Amino acid sequence: MAHSLTRRDFLKVSILTGATLIVGDRPPFLENAAYAAKEEFIGPLPDIDIGGLIRPPGALIEKKFRSKCISCGVCVSVCHVMKYDAIAVAGFNPPVSPLTKGEFKGGLGNFGTPYIKDMRDFPCALCMECPKHCPTGALKKIEKEKVTMGIALIDFSLCFGWNGDVCLSCSKACPMGAKIFDFYNGEWGNQPYINENCVGCGLCVKYCPLGGSAIKVVTKMQYEKVKLTYLNKFKGLLAMSNEERYNIVYGQNLPQIMARGRLVEREYR
Repeated sequence: MAHSLTRRDFLKVSILTGATLIVGDRPPFLENAAYAAKEEFIGPLPDIDIGGLIRPPGALIEKKFRSKCISCGVCVSVCHVMKYDAIAVAGFNPPVSPLTKGEFKGGLGNFGTPYIKDMRDFPCALCMECPKHCPTGALKKIEKEKVTMGIALIDFSLCFGWNGDVCLSCSKACPMGAKIFDFYNGEWGNQPYINENCVGCGLCVKYCPLGGSAIKVVTKMQYEKVKLTYLNKFKGLLAMSNEERYNIVYGQNLPQIMARGRLVEREYR
């Protein structure tokens, strides 16, 4: 579908293009090369799209955010100064992460706006410094408990905890504490579930020790679309007989988990 060029879009493109010509190279805040994670594994839950760009913490609802954001790059600079480098600015066609499925919501509408990069390498640390420095209020100063960047979903077919291993890396990495995690103890171990209190920072994504991670963050809007299907799959797993579970774990899940390998150096300690 063709995208109409509004006066605001035209000014945004003109300013950023001018900056490129003056600097003689791509502006540093448009650098997307670091978006891609190092691993080549297919992301977890490949049938679920992220649902757009994951915005920095404190972002207003999407429509208001885009009306207020002037693509100044201050949030990117602040994040860099804090040594997290989690924020990049979207170009016309941001690289598609293996964690993303389907159409990437780039294009002119998102051009020049900030988003969180691939969380396997660059999660948000919830330092909450970028909202303090946003000059327009597109990023609102709020408590980190009220951030709504997205919600983390566990791929139960890849998670060590759901396939007979002991792994609490995601819960240890979570800055929000025990209220984010529910645990289901059973014959297969202490199985973690991330509930709707999650704010979507992505630290659990990074510190999942599985190659490619077993966790994916989707936007809140996208979660509402996939929620029913995801919950039904989760409930079906809990209701499964031990024999059915055994066949799935040893026949399907463990072979793909072993193929991905365990990145011990990523495990949160």
